[in-house]
Amino acid sequence: MLYFFYFVLLLIYNETKGHNQRPIGLQEVFKWKQIEYDFDGVLYNSSTDDISAKKQENVTDADKFFIQYNNVPIGMEVYGDRVFITIPRRRHGIPSTLNYVKKSCDDSPALKPYPDTKSRSKFISVYRPRVDVCGRLWMVDTGHLEVPGERKQIQPPAIVVYDLKTDKQLFRYELKSTDLVNERSSAGLTSITIEVDKKSCNNAYAYINDLATEGMIVFSLKDMDSWRLDHRSFVHDERAMNFTAAGYVINWKDGLFSITLTDPDVNGKRKAFYHPLVSTQEFSINTELLKDKTKFLGHNTYIGERGNNTQSGSHDYHVPSRTIFYANVAQDAILCWNIDTEMTPENVAIVAQDHKKLAYISDLKVIGDEIYVLVNQIPKFIYSRFETEEYNYLIHRYRVFDLILGNSM
Repeated sequence: MLYFFYFVLLLIYNETKGHNQRPIGLQEVFKWKQIEYDFDGVLYNSSTDDISAKKQENVTDADKFFIQYNNVPIGMEVYGDRVFITIPRRRHGIPSTLNYVKKSCDDSPALKPYPDTKSRSKFISVYRPRVDVCGRLWMVDTGHLEVPGERKQIQPPAIVVYDLKTDKQLFRYELKSTDLVNERSSAGLTSITIEVDKKSCNNAYAYINDLATEGMIVFSLKDMDSWRLDHRSFVHDERAMNFTAAGYVINWKDGLFSITLTDPDVNGKRKAFYHPLVSTQEFSINTELLKDKTKFLGHNTYIGERGNNTQSGSHDYHVPSRTIFYANVAQDAILCWNIDTEMTPENVAIVAQDHKKLAYISDLKVIGDEIYVLVNQIPKFIYSRFETEEYNYLIHRYRVFDLILGNSM
C-alpha cells in the first residue's frame, strides 16, 4: 500500500514537471551570522576573536587559535537528535573541524567538537561525513592545511569511522600512496559514500571523490584495502566552466564531486550515480565494477545531459520515489530527476530556487523523506567579503514530496 501511494505521487509529479518554478516552502533548521564554539562551557565567539586580535596584534594569523570570520561550514550529516557540521581548515583560526549540535538547540547554536573537546586536535580537515545503515559515522580527514600560500600536509589522509552508539572510534585507515596522484590529491577528498551489505556491517565499501586530481578512491572494510580509479568521466568539462554561483563567476576546475547509490535491485546490485562539479553531465555504473578496477576501466558510464546551468555539487537518492536530488549551485536551486526516466534536460526539474536562501548549497543529504541542505555562499567568502551582521550560513529542511509535487509547507 505504501509503494502504491508513492506511485501515485510520482504520476502527479510527472504531470506537474512544467510547473517547477512554483514557490516551495522550507523549514529553517539553523542559521548563523558567524560561527561560535562551546568547548566544555568555554564560549568562543566574536568577543573572543576581538580580544585575541588585540592581545596578538604583533603575532601572525598562523598563531591565532580562533579567527571567527574564517570559520565557514562546508559539510553536514544528521543522526538522531544530532546534526554534524564540518569546517575544513582552509584558513587559519579554525579550532575544530568536526563538530555537532543538537536539534533541540536554538536557531544559532555554538558548535561542539565531536566526539569531545579534547579530540578536536585529532582531525585536521574534514569535509562531508556520512552515516551508514549500521550507525557508523564515516569521514575522510584530508590531513591537509589549505591556507593559500601556506598549504601543508600535516598528517596522511585517512578514513576515520566512529560508532555513533558509543561515540568511540572504530578504526582509522591511512590511504596508500598509490591512492593519490600528487600532493594536491589529499585536498580534493571532499566526500565519502558508503555501501553496506545488508547481511553484514563488516562487508562495506567506501567511495571517495578526488576533485583536485580527478579520480575516485575505493575502500573495502572487509579487506582493509583501498585502490584508485581514474576515468575520463571523473574529469571536469571545460565547456561547463565560467558559470555563475551565488552571484560570482566560477572558473574552478573541480572534477569528481559527488557519488550517490541506488537501493539494491533484485540481484542485490546497486548503481552509483556521479558527476564532476564542473559538468552538466551525469554518469552511472554498477558498483560491482567499482570493486574491481580491472573491470571498471573499459566501461562507458555516460547516461545523459542535465541541461544548461545544471552544474551541481552534492546529490543524494531518495529510495521510495526513485528520485535523485541535486544541489544546483549554478542556479541557487535544487534539481530532481527520476532514475526511471531518460536523463535529458526535459526530465530534470527545478523543485526549489531562491537566490538568497539557496545561494551556494555546499551539502545536500536525504534523511528519510526529508532533504537537508547546508548553504554557505562560499564564492562570496572567496571573491568578496561576508557582511557579519547578516545570516551567512543556513541549514534548511524540505519534505521530499512537497518538492516533487511543488507544494509549499
